[in-house]
Amino acid sequence: MDLAHYLTAVRRDGDLLAATPADVLDTVVPSCPAWTVGQLVGHTGWVYRWVTATLRADPASPPNPKSIEAAPQGTAVLEWYRVALGELLTALGEVDLDRTFKTFAGPQNGHWWARRMAHETSVHRWDRQQALGAATPIETELALDGIDEVLDTYLPRRFDHATFRSQGQTLHLHATDGAGEWMLTMKPDAVHCQRTHGKGDVALRGSASDLLLFVTSRLDPEQLDTFGQLELAQRWQAAANF
Repeated sequence: MDLAHYLTAVRRDGDLLAATPADVLDTVVPSCPAWTVGQLVGHTGWVYRWVTATLRADPASPPNPKSIEAAPQGTAVLEWYRVALGELLTALGEVDLDRTFKTFAGPQNGHWWARRMAHETSVHRWDRQQALGAATPIETELALDGIDEVLDTYLPRRFDHATFRSQGQTLHLHATDGAGEWMLTMKPDAVHCQRTHGKGDVALRGSASDLLLFVTSRLDPEQLDTFGQLELAQRWQAAANF
């Protein structure tokens, strides 16, 4: 995916979050049960402000996250979020994204942040819609890229091998609406990911959107076409802890 696609996704899904009605802010978000809709919007706006500050700062001296103002309470969070979204899009359009920045995933150029914000926004847009009972799928190409991002960026940092009891078990993901297949092999201290066809101990088939929601712990494996050892898919999701 190119930069234009990521920016379009941030604007499209960001605008959908911005359109959150004021009277639903106290609704609990089932996919993020510690949050209400208002807290979800506030979190996303806070992330935007942190990334904007990072893009605007000297790449060698990124801002401390603690320096970013907290989201306001109540309906004020909606305008606060809209301003944050606008500032993020402006920064992504103005700064030199070929520069190298310090990130939680090591040195990355600014295009990495555009990608990260596209996926942050699309998943939280789904969270908000799902909380209100009418979630639309994440766009196929974006979801396929999002699965790659999760497996490349988050899985090495967050997967709990002790919880999974990794002993070489294999999990295969197969998107039914795009060119996406992944074979995951759970070693004792690492998950080896290959973008390939194969036969796993458990295989999950579904739309790219549903597979992304599975790997981010938002959709149970029972909601996908599952073949083989379902218990492995359940245990994998618990160990991934996203």
